[in-house]
Amino acid sequence: MKVSAVRLLNICVMLIALAAPGGAGADQARSGWYLGAGIGAGWTSTINQEGWNRDTYCYPDSCDEPGLSETIAEVSIPGYRWKYDLDADTGSAFEISVGRYLSRLRLEITAALQKNDIDQQFSSITFLDGRLDSQPPGNRVTSNFVSNIDDFLTRTVSLNAYYDFTGAFDRITPYLGIGLGAAFAEVSGVYYSINYQDLADPSRDLSFYDSSQDSDMTDTVLFGSIHAGADYSLSDRILAGLKLTWSIMDDIKYTGPYSHHPAHREDPDFANHTTFSDIRQWSVMLTVKYLL
Repeated sequence: MKVSAVRLLNICVMLIALAAPGGAGADQARSGWYLGAGIGAGWTSTINQEGWNRDTYCYPDSCDEPGLSETIAEVSIPGYRWKYDLDADTGSAFEISVGRYLSRLRLEITAALQKNDIDQQFSSITFLDGRLDSQPPGNRVTSNFVSNIDDFLTRTVSLNAYYDFTGAFDRITPYLGIGLGAAFAEVSGVYYSINYQDLADPSRDLSFYDSSQDSDMTDTVLFGSIHAGADYSLSDRILAGLKLTWSIMDDIKYTGPYSHHPAHREDPDFANHTTFSDIRQWSVMLTVKYLL
């Protein structure tokens, strides 16, 4: 679902303004505005990558001549589907926020960033109808492909609601919270290339069939989060804390061209379609709040 970041930010500001009391309460430190920031580490669970195109070419490692092979002609839905598993390394996380205390409840607008390096692992390739794409026995042509992704970057803007368990400890205030917002997601350095070589005749030119892609895939999607943490009162105005956040994000979808591909010779609009799904993120941050 596409969302407008400006519209979401305006709604967040209106909600906080409407919820704010007309005057200050007895406890000024727990009824006013505050500024916050956090820094820490972030993790992203395994992401599923799936792509497809409407490629109907017969390649040298599947048959000897261009055009529709008997195998491809029998496929009910022409084209290919491929799948990868993406494993993310531990990355960095950062956030800034502005919020207001309303007794034990507080509302907060947060802008956050998380970045993780990605390891891409090939899973499978099939025809679009699910049949396996396999190399005929005895074929003398081999295909060499390279596929990798650099990193996964998410920039988020969200409205969060927290409930503080005040009075539970002397200077420590545990809290729980939920949030909803927009994620500006970027999967950068998505690279793919394939070329063919005739092992029996290395001088044979098969460059017609080579293809490659090098792009950054971006999308804006909805995400939701759950928070748990605790603040420690360093002074009347400064709180230091620790916050754990778990987030779930909508699928990231991208449609774009290849750098070059044999199908472009017949169809200038030929493209690949890619979806990144099942995105779950964790972060642990050291936080600080300054009470205005």
